[in-house]
Amino acid sequence: MTKSFDLLSLYARYSIEHGIPLNSSETAKAFVNDLPGQLNRALSDPRLLHGQRTEAMFEALIVALGRYKVMNVEDSGRLHPAGGYRAADFRIVLEDGDQWLVEVKNIYEADPWRQSRRLMTPSYLSTLDAYARATGAALKVAAFWARWAMWTLVSPDRLVDENGYLKLEMCQAIRVNEMARLGDRIIATRPPIRLRFTADASKPNMISSDGHAQFTIGEVSFLCEDRLLTTPVEKEIAWIFLNFGDWIEKDVRAIAADGKLEALEFAWMPEEKTNQGFEFVGTLSQMFARYYALQTIDSGRIKQIRVEPRPDWFGPLAADNYASDALPLWRFVLQPANE
Repeated sequence: MTKSFDLLSLYARYSIEHGIPLNSSETAKAFVNDLPGQLNRALSDPRLLHGQRTEAMFEALIVALGRYKVMNVEDSGRLHPAGGYRAADFRIVLEDGDQWLVEVKNIYEADPWRQSRRLMTPSYLSTLDAYARATGAALKVAAFWARWAMWTLVSPDRLVDENGYLKLEMCQAIRVNEMARLGDRIIATRPPIRLRFTADASKPNMISSDGHAQFTIGEVSFLCEDRLLTTPVEKEIAWIFLNFGDWIEKDVRAIAADGKLEALEFAWMPEEKTNQGFEFVGTLSQMFARYYALQTIDSGRIKQIRVEPRPDWFGPLAADNYASDALPLWRFVLQPANE
């Protein structure tokens, strides 16, 4: 059974704030009586819920990309000395040994073409920066642009205005985005990706005179163009593309012979082809955001804040040593612009 360290810590803080002994039965009763009100206030605070969900999503995204040595929740403990310092949300030790302190922010602007937000006051930013300098890390700000389901990660000192405020505009943040250091990539492959349901030949699969056919699925397979995907990695990548990529389901066809339904095949492809030898499926961080939304949002309302992590789930999509003749990938690594 897991020990309830967090609950005990919360209870101890409550007893100090109210000046009553930890081991008093009256303290326990008062604590329990206060919990429903505090919980209801938290659950009715959209800003808090979306902020907590976004922080949890960033953590899960980095774990799924797998391009780091160590990641730690940095702001969960007590910080001394008080005043002058503020711990960022996460500390990340990168594969090359660099250390980042990352403050995560959720940005929602209803107008998709006016994506900008003043995120931090000079005093807020200075306390984050002071903590980063004291601990030998570089300060970064990760912003989730909820209207576009898009992540950017920037060095805030590049974007402060003349008054010391950190104001982010999405297009400007994309220009200096550093998410590629954590494994984010723009992915492309050759369309279409096909999902084929092959009939079990030992079960009835005749097509009737009125065009109806009953069949039992005997095998499920994935294809890229007309190439069969055979490895677990190829199949998982195809599944990610179908569910969370930019392509849409455009074609369904029945494969029949001698009056029998042999298979049903569904095809996903881009809305418009560029005919350049490959087509863009999307950005890894954006695909992950869609996956996370499916797990945590229902009818526009948050149903969960965090989900179980999937370590290195997207790792093969960003790996330098990935190679497949059946499912070729083009991976574009966006580097931040230099001033």
